[in-house]
Amino acid sequence: MNMRLVIFILTSLLSPTILISQQVTNVSSDVKDNKVVVKYTLQGKFYQTFNTSLYVSRDGGQSFEGPLQEVTGDVGPDMQRGTHSITWDVLKEMPFVTETVVFDVRAEITSKRPRRFFFISYVGNATTYIGLRGGMLGMVGFYAEVRGNIDALKSATYTYQNGYVDYTNPGYFTFTEKNGYSAFSALAGISYQPIRNFFLCLGIGYGKEDYLLGIDEYSYDGDIKIGSSYVKYDGYCNSGVEIDLGVMYKIKILLLSAGGTMLNFKSFNWTAGIGVAF
Repeated sequence: MNMRLVIFILTSLLSPTILISQQVTNVSSDVKDNKVVVKYTLQGKFYQTFNTSLYVSRDGGQSFEGPLQEVTGDVGPDMQRGTHSITWDVLKEMPFVTETVVFDVRAEITSKRPRRFFFISYVGNATTYIGLRGGMLGMVGFYAEVRGNIDALKSATYTYQNGYVDYTNPGYFTFTEKNGYSAFSALAGISYQPIRNFFLCLGIGYGKEDYLLGIDEYSYDGDIKIGSSYVKYDGYCNSGVEIDLGVMYKIKILLLSAGGTMLNFKSFNWTAGIGVAF
């Protein structure tokens, strides 16, 4: 027995349980391999999910039967905005020879706001390459961040400035090759979620970058080494307000981050990080 369907389309009829501002649009249908394929578009916020179902009317839209059970595809819970399709095995559920049918795709909101979750990640840049960032993400979130390097706790006893070292101890010193930055940063910030799984971040705090020159100290009496310390090279030091600007992207539980920091409006560093969201 051959089946012939005459299809008319009706966009979603919004029942009182459906939020009227969310619409099912662009409903269309086609018959393929004795099955009906109904296409539709869900409109809503990026963070909303919907429970969709398909109904059919055989009296021109006066009454509807459903939700239909012999359906596959984009139907049921956890549907997101975008273009979807539902395949209905019509002969299995409602066999007929010739019918004029009207379809109604209904969508009920199951999630009205973005999910909030905690995260923790490694973050660093070329100068402060050991760092930790943690906080909460959502439509609006927050985070705290600390970064440093292996020399972050080192401090200088003397200062090199205007071509001179303020070395006043009896004896003398020689420079070594133990040179590098003693750097750390501590920030707090906020995040904003403009689209699904994507977050903008802005943080502010304090940072320090002191360039240290290693020295060995000697006494004049027998040229005996009496200790080692550091000289702060004042011309290559920077400290003050640090601004952090970047993005984070969530892939399931994986969280990737990238951005940049500016210290005292003088030095700039790119940052990157990887972590988990839970």
